Amino acid sequence: MKITKIFLISVLVIVILGAAAAAVFKSGFLQAPAEELTFAVSLTPEQQASLAERRQADFDRLEIFPNTYEVYLDLGNISYQLGQASQAIKYYTRAWEILPGNSTPWINIGNVYLVLKQYNQAEAAFLKAKELNPAYPLNYINLADLYKNHFPEKQEQIRGIYLDGLAAVDNDLELLVPFATYLYEAGNYAEALLYFQELQKNSPDGFAYQDMIDLINEKING
Repeated sequence: MKITKIFLISVLVIVILGAAAAAVFKSGFLQAPAEELTFAVSLTPEQQASLAERRQADFDRLEIFPNTYEVYLDLGNISYQLGQASQAIKYYTRAWEILPGNSTPWINIGNVYLVLKQYNQAEAAFLKAKELNPAYPLNYINLADLYKNHFPEKQEQIRGIYLDGLAAVDNDLELLVPFATYLYEAGNYAEALLYFQELQKNSPDGFAYQDMIDLINEKING
């Protein structure tokens, strides 16, 4: 009789716990495993074999040097080339954990999300990259291009992104050229002219941007 009572109590506890777990899962406190993200790629058998060989070499190196930033970054690149988005993100994240001051893994994560057309996640990754390394021109270019191509409601922020970047990188040509081009494409000819003239002054041959300057002057003068 006592054994039967204990058994019934145990069953009741299991039922209650099961119901509680179901309620917690339904409420969102527990999430189902994330879907494995992939995208289509086109690789020849030779390319696939080369990537497999490279990946195995990376695994072999990790056996000896388990916390190597470059290896995890390369494994992420290999997974990206294979269209294995989730795996690429995991490897890039591991690379960042090893070298948390480097923005490259987050740039790469942003590019993975771009291919997946998950633009909010791409934005978050590019913002993280800019936060980690505000003196790297590419971090501003990526964010500006993302807003230009995929966030119509944020296009008014693009000019400010470039200006913030130019202040951070001391007017680096790598950022100055795309900013001047953006201004021209946006129809801001007067400001574009100023930046192309500045580029012309710093051009080694002195003529690299003259055609663009002439074109803008034609636009301004009608």
